[in-house]
Amino acid sequence: MTRSSATLAQAHALHNQGRLAEAVSLYREVLATEPLNGDALHLMGLALVALGDAPQALRLIGAAAQLQPGSAAVHANLGGALSVTGRYSEALSSYDRALALQPDLAVAHRGRGTALIHLGKPEEALASFREALRLVPSDDQACNGLGVALERTNRPEEARQCFTRAIALNARNPDAHHNLGLLEATAGRHAQALASFERARALSPGEFAPRFYRGVALAALERYEESVASFDEALALNGDSAEALNNRGAVLVRLFRPAEALLDFDRAVRLRPDYADAHLNAGLALRGLGRYVEALNRLDRALAIRSDFPTATWTKAVIKLATGEFGEGWPLYEARLRLEPACRSQRPFGRPRWSGAEPLAGKTLLIYADQGLGDTLQFCRYIPLLEAQGARVVFEVQPVLKQLLGSLAMRGTLIERGEPLRQFDLQSPLGSVPLAVRTDLDTIPVGVPYLHVDPAPARAWAERLSALPGLKVGLNWHGNPEAERLAALEARSFPLSKAAPLARIPGVSLVSLQKGAGAEQRTRVDFAGAIAQLTDPACMGSDEIANETAAILIGLDLVITADTALAHLAGALGARVWVVLQAVPDWRWLIERADSPWYPTMRLFRQRTLGDWPEVFERVAAELAVLARTASGGPR
Repeated sequence: MTRSSATLAQAHALHNQGRLAEAVSLYREVLATEPLNGDALHLMGLALVALGDAPQALRLIGAAAQLQPGSAAVHANLGGALSVTGRYSEALSSYDRALALQPDLAVAHRGRGTALIHLGKPEEALASFREALRLVPSDDQACNGLGVALERTNRPEEARQCFTRAIALNARNPDAHHNLGLLEATAGRHAQALASFERARALSPGEFAPRFYRGVALAALERYEESVASFDEALALNGDSAEALNNRGAVLVRLFRPAEALLDFDRAVRLRPDYADAHLNAGLALRGLGRYVEALNRLDRALAIRSDFPTATWTKAVIKLATGEFGEGWPLYEARLRLEPACRSQRPFGRPRWSGAEPLAGKTLLIYADQGLGDTLQFCRYIPLLEAQGARVVFEVQPVLKQLLGSLAMRGTLIERGEPLRQFDLQSPLGSVPLAVRTDLDTIPVGVPYLHVDPAPARAWAERLSALPGLKVGLNWHGNPEAERLAALEARSFPLSKAAPLARIPGVSLVSLQKGAGAEQRTRVDFAGAIAQLTDPACMGSDEIANETAAILIGLDLVITADTALAHLAGALGARVWVVLQAVPDWRWLIERADSPWYPTMRLFRQRTLGDWPEVFERVAAELAVLARTASGGPR
């Protein structure tokens, strides 16, 4: 054995032990004396691929292929090096040359499948991965590749089986765990996705992707602090990932940290100026900070990049509406029909949409509730106006509101969602009626009450409430959990514990109006005894709303509530109501106003600083104390 042969054998042994840097040093020694040693060129190239020096590896393996044109293994490994550098078409040619020389070379079939995946040809890739597995059934990488090809051809269950089998073959295959996680996330199984990303992360300490997608899964599970930490890990590995910055910023918004989030969005768009999602998110953060002009500029930038972007259009709409620019806001507000939850109410009616231009006299017009309960309570005021234009209105509403809305002064037909529809000529979602009738701040129909309570339950509850001493004040603190989840910086609920100052005011009897989610908070506060519980918080049916909640509202002296459907109900009934709002609330409360053009009996109490509930409740308590003293005949 020559000295070079001995050195090459020693280098190869080190290579197989994973001591790559030492092996490379010895390969260099061989090449210093034998620069055309094909084996040394080939093996040193493989070591450099593993060490991350793909360009140099490609040069060496390419030279080896020139020296050893009949070696299938060299051509297959050249294909691998080309793939690492993103040159997939050339890689495919190298794999084809390898297979022409050795048709049963499983690694070449597997590599060929991977190149085809990257070239957007998953159907062709299926055959390559299947042949690799036929030749070597225990090849976990080929099994993983087959799973990717199946997923790309919209066969997720077969893909899941492949990823699971790959993990069974090699539990330490990080790619298989990662790909299974992606599949689970796509299916909405975020807990299972997280488990897979956790395993991939543990198996690949220097990899960005498992940490990034772990952050995404944690955000989907609303584990926001952990999500931020995972994105921090990802960014430590790739600080120039606009996607990671954008996602971390979105989670910071959920944590009510919009100023920090804005820094991430700004950096993301510096890295990727055409990143429409990051421009949108910057607009959302700026809106949350009350910087409306800047927010609109960012939203316009997002729409310039992606004109068909309903979330950006809708966000622009709510800013325009909040600032009282109804003429610009209502047309943009139509974008809601392409977003959750309104998109779920869209159906192929087979009848024209009423735009406001078509005469209504003698026409049957279907108006259907397309948003939440609060929206229906707010906009149902328009039904009599449409009837005044000569329309025969069929009004379709949420089942839970049908009984209550029977008190609306309408001549037409009230039906609940799910009932058979009668014949009609035109149709419109309820939320689009303000656009159709060109509502402006000065033309909002403000006559209240426009909903009413039957006399019998009203009398019964008035008598029951009269037994409470002093000023009778209803308290409602928590809204629909799904609406809260979607609201982010507009989250409308307040913790009941923050309302503690109200329980210390003499001459006030607090009455819980809370139903469903959030009602349990009453049992957790130390002033629970100061809040009368007169109803079953679990009962929230149509009869309870019409004959219990509504009757209580008109029997109270005052209602204090978060921004929930109950605020709209109180306003529609003409009850005296104070609404406690975030610093930047929902559009319908406009900006900086203490009154509402929608409800004459309503007063608004806004946070002065984002998230500062104690300060706003100090003001509410001070005003309530004055009201209680006045009601008792004492000094103001």
